[in-house]
Amino acid sequence: MIDWNALYKIPLGLYVLGAKDGNRPVGSIVDAVMIAANKPCALVLSCNNASYTKACVEKRREFSLSVLPKDIDPFVVANFGFQSSKNINKWDCVNFSELNNLPVLPQALAHITAKVVSQYAFESNTVFIAEITAAENVRDAAGLLYEDYRNSFKDDVIKSFQQHIKERTNG
Repeated sequence: MIDWNALYKIPLGLYVLGAKDGNRPVGSIVDAVMIAANKPCALVLSCNNASYTKACVEKRREFSLSVLPKDIDPFVVANFGFQSSKNINKWDCVNFSELNNLPVLPQALAHITAKVVSQYAFESNTVFIAEITAAENVRDAAGLLYEDYRNSFKDDVIKSFQQHIKERTNG
């Protein structure tokens, strides 16, 4: 038996994963990221197999991560977490810049780009091992943890997304 409440106690941050579909930036929210090595500098990223962004990472073999701060606008999490890049140009809804030709959020704590060197597919997720090609510290502040999202931030994110949908359908 697996008690998911026990697993949710493992500290995880929230990140915006950026990639490209041709020249179009795509993105999604991810929480399973960790530094794996320092020579060469590498990380591990896990993506849901149903994610369109994951498919783009798999195809291009590169991605960016924007490390989200605790004070991030709830809409950013809603925008990248509640809809698919297959159907929506998510980056058109936020300010962004590029690092190594990959999208990153200016309000992030840090920006990272990486090239995939290996991957392993599970039934639900694919784990990518990637060599970090750039990492820049943007600002010092507390990061948004998945636990914060689950315990106190999720309602704000839902409200923000509902407002966005209402504005989009009304004009």
